[in-house]
Amino acid sequence: MSRYFKLFFAAFSISFIGALPIGTLNTSVANYALNNNFMGAFEFGFAAILVEVSLVRVALFLLDKLGHLQKLFRYLSVVFCFAILYLAYKSLEAAFHMRNFEDTLPFIGMQPFYSGLVLSLLNPLHIPFWLGWTAVLKGRKVLYSNTANYNVYITAIGTGTFLAFLIYGCAGNYLMNVLKAQHNLINWILGCTLLLTGVVLAYKIIFRKIQLKVA
Repeated sequence: MSRYFKLFFAAFSISFIGALPIGTLNTSVANYALNNNFMGAFEFGFAAILVEVSLVRVALFLLDKLGHLQKLFRYLSVVFCFAILYLAYKSLEAAFHMRNFEDTLPFIGMQPFYSGLVLSLLNPLHIPFWLGWTAVLKGRKVLYSNTANYNVYITAIGTGTFLAFLIYGCAGNYLMNVLKAQHNLINWILGCTLLLTGVVLAYKIIFRKIQLKVA
């Protein structure tokens, strides 16, 4: 039981913290709530979370299947590593240049549920972010490749994002003003986190290649 709790806490924390920086999804939730459209906020958040956990679950399934294709898996690992390092670079670049957050809410006129689906599907961070953390958690023996672990993992991810959306829905305008004032610090934190994830992945890829050569 403690092993599952450790996994849940780790995935929940990553998901919650990752959903806090101001973005289109959490800003849209706050916007619905500020306009007293709480059902719209719920529908939007539910759809966004549904897409996120579905993408992560499909990615986990594909990774397990690709585990038998070691050469292809190594190529994909390199691609994921570069994607995470690129995202880290963009976050750190934004922090260095102290760029401001743009209050742009696309698809705001669409029905909230479908708007949440579309915006979450268009989010480029879901796959590389969670594949990176999945590799880290598996490397640390926190996450194992079995159905029970995956169910706990997916539940924790959804719960963490839900809590972050709930805070945005309740705190709304105040929270966005606070985070906007600290947007530069948030960019530094997010960039360093992604950079650390990318470096860990790169180390694992290089170390695995050295092991193969030695063998």
